[in-house]
Amino acid sequence: MAAQSTQCWVWCPASQTKGAQFKHPAEVPLDDEDAARACFVECVKGPRVARISPAMLLQTKGNLCLIAEKGATREVPKYMVLPWYEGLLILETLEANEGQPGFLAVGWFDSELKAVLDKERGKFSAGRLNGTLYAEKRLINIAVTGARFSDGEREWQYRREKLRSDDIASLADGEDAGGYFGVKEVIDYLPPWEAFLKEKCGFYQEFYQVQWSHPFSVVDYSSVENGSGTGATWEPDECLPADLDALRLQAKKTWIRRRREAEKEAAKRPQGSPSPGNAPSASPSGGSVKRPNVVTPTQATRSTPPPPAKVARLRRDGEALDRDMMHSRVGHDFEPGDAEKKLGHIRSGWPKSAAEYPRGYAVASPPGFCWAECDCMDDARPQRTSELRKGWLEDLPRAEAAKVAIAAFSEQKSFVFRRGTVSKRCYFETATENTGDLTHAQAASDLAHFVDRALHAVLQKIPAASLSSEGDPVIIPARMVLSEDLDYEPLRFMAASDVELPPWARVDSDTGRLALNRLPTANELPAQLRIQFAHAEGRLEDTGAHLTVTVIPDMPTQAWVMATKPLVDRFADVSKSNLERGVRASLQERFSEIYDFDGNGGKGIALQRPLGVWLDVMGRILRLLRSAAGANLAFPHRGR
Repeated sequence: MAAQSTQCWVWCPASQTKGAQFKHPAEVPLDDEDAARACFVECVKGPRVARISPAMLLQTKGNLCLIAEKGATREVPKYMVLPWYEGLLILETLEANEGQPGFLAVGWFDSELKAVLDKERGKFSAGRLNGTLYAEKRLINIAVTGARFSDGEREWQYRREKLRSDDIASLADGEDAGGYFGVKEVIDYLPPWEAFLKEKCGFYQEFYQVQWSHPFSVVDYSSVENGSGTGATWEPDECLPADLDALRLQAKKTWIRRRREAEKEAAKRPQGSPSPGNAPSASPSGGSVKRPNVVTPTQATRSTPPPPAKVARLRRDGEALDRDMMHSRVGHDFEPGDAEKKLGHIRSGWPKSAAEYPRGYAVASPPGFCWAECDCMDDARPQRTSELRKGWLEDLPRAEAAKVAIAAFSEQKSFVFRRGTVSKRCYFETATENTGDLTHAQAASDLAHFVDRALHAVLQKIPAASLSSEGDPVIIPARMVLSEDLDYEPLRFMAASDVELPPWARVDSDTGRLALNRLPTANELPAQLRIQFAHAEGRLEDTGAHLTVTVIPDMPTQAWVMATKPLVDRFADVSKSNLERGVRASLQERFSEIYDFDGNGGKGIALQRPLGVWLDVMGRILRLLRSAAGANLAFPHRGR
């Protein structure tokens, strides 16, 4: 916790009208088409979105900062506070390039801020700031990045520490695959205070001039929003994966060396002649609109998904893309054309010799090539008896054993009935009049309902801090409200159609992770969030299949820890939970992840686990109980 007050800057909305909403200048609009149009077409970005205001940093606690600004104190998220020297570099770059082409016009750089800049520059013998030294000392091993950046180990917000310093020679060649694009090299760098003001950039991130691999190396990008000549574009830090940290460091060091040389040349010039000072580098200006991503084989093998790829927003005919069923951020532009008409020619067009197969492909053998009159590929005709047999797979002893097993099973008329003796649609039907002993199944069902109620109670008391992107992910347990024929994992998570999530919250539409865009203020809590789900068949519109959760301020007690012991007590009471032996052993393993059965002198004690871990464990317990309530589960025997 920081207790000594220091000078700092705080980000504010560029518009000083009352009620103007703040948007961090590092955030690139991704899923909001209107915001993207305003940003990239109308150039409403950079200093036209956010400005800096002088303040005093009084205290830092976790992700919150207490600042004093214009005689009043307030709490702001840590990402809204900017180091004092870094803010001065923004002002100096503004002053040096005011009215210059390629730079965004600013309306808030007033006489008050100019006076602050002049006063601070007067403290240095050179009469100016040294952005080169600042980049070398403060940014060389830090990446100034976007709102969310995953390096495969954790997720960062706006600043990522400890860049990897792997040898560039160890990097494998990139390749175009899965919507990602190979990078030939990173040829230039811009610090955030310069990129923030450039039309081709316009976000408070470090920017890199990327030279793409073939075939994109021959494309002229001069006319696109972030283009920088043939085969090169300017990309924000968040678009380069952590695997390319070695290229980041090389670009930074080259930029620092080039600036030092320019400063030495400037020192030799007579006084009054133009000097580069801290003006932006002479490299082509740029920024990032589209989000082209780069991929290396190392990154491709990680379980953590890479940053979003550069994709088209519309189909070739101008209509919306067909959304992928599994990945909501992926769309498709597939037009089958006259495929149905071509099916009539499938026999004549089918390859019947090795020469007719595409290069790299061969016939499946057996059965081998089709002959001239073969029609096996034609699904429009009924199959022949000879086609239902695979002679090369025949095993007479095995076939006879299978027939004996089927006959023996057919005789178990107490619980099964063989159908199809007349219709030839052969299948086994479970006998419905004999349900057998349901003691264990009923116990599993009762305990599942008990777990359901506990989950509902905990989800009404979610502390906002537990949703931090740096903590264990809090995944919405959708199946607790999905029952009967809908009881399977949904493909999509979203806010209910008649409500919107508050601006500080988000839900990952693919995984169901609930997280924060920023810490909510005290006035914004408590807040109810209603989540809706979708299967492959479409949205589940029934309100009974919606899940409502409540986010509250932090509390001294954790609701999920308090709920654990009653659940374990119910599970341990054999008179109330008479579970099958294998089911009980498996559940005990799951409960052991959140409860120490031998702790507290043998009385047991709930473990202090994060909410995300607790929900994951309880979700697995609930699925096991529901399965045990409807099926006979078999578990391997352990011990004697």
